[in-house]
Amino acid sequence: MNLFIRFVLGIYAFLTLLLTASVLLIVTDTYNPIDAWLTAQQANEGFWIIIGILSFIGLLSLIFLIQAFSMKRSSHSKYVAPTDIGVIGISKASIESTVLTIIRRFDGLRSVKVDANILSKSQQVLVNVRYTPFGTSPVQENAKKLQETIKTELEKWLEIPVKEVKIAIENEPYNSKKQERVI
Repeated sequence: MNLFIRFVLGIYAFLTLLLTASVLLIVTDTYNPIDAWLTAQQANEGFWIIIGILSFIGLLSLIFLIQAFSMKRSSHSKYVAPTDIGVIGISKASIESTVLTIIRRFDGLRSVKVDANILSKSQQVLVNVRYTPFGTSPVQENAKKLQETIKTELEKWLEIPVKEVKIAIENEPYNSKKQERVI
């Protein structure tokens, strides 16, 4: 956890503790710290300070609530397959390297980027491939064949379940500074 998040959580915990203690003292009719503090101020500025603190606590609570229920795919650095004797681990880099080996058999691909995500709960792999096409081969047909080949070959070679293979085709941006020369 980085320093900023720890600081915010510390401030939030302190303010929540003060608010909880104040509410408990008011409910048990022991002491009313809010009335005592407001009458001691003899001005309206104390009211706005309390409103600001409560708004800050409410905003942090809303952020924590949204973060608690936001769905994130957790990715691990290696695929773990339990066996009778022990555990077999296949690293993320090894999966990506295998995908690159499979891609090298295809023509018309340039600037290939591979990213593999290992889902922790289902122990399945998601593969994302980005590339720039060139040449005369049909783009969609080539991408579909690449997608099917990656899925079957990964499942065959590494014996890991592949949930999904995403192919993203990018255009290479035209650079006006590059000009063809005739020699």
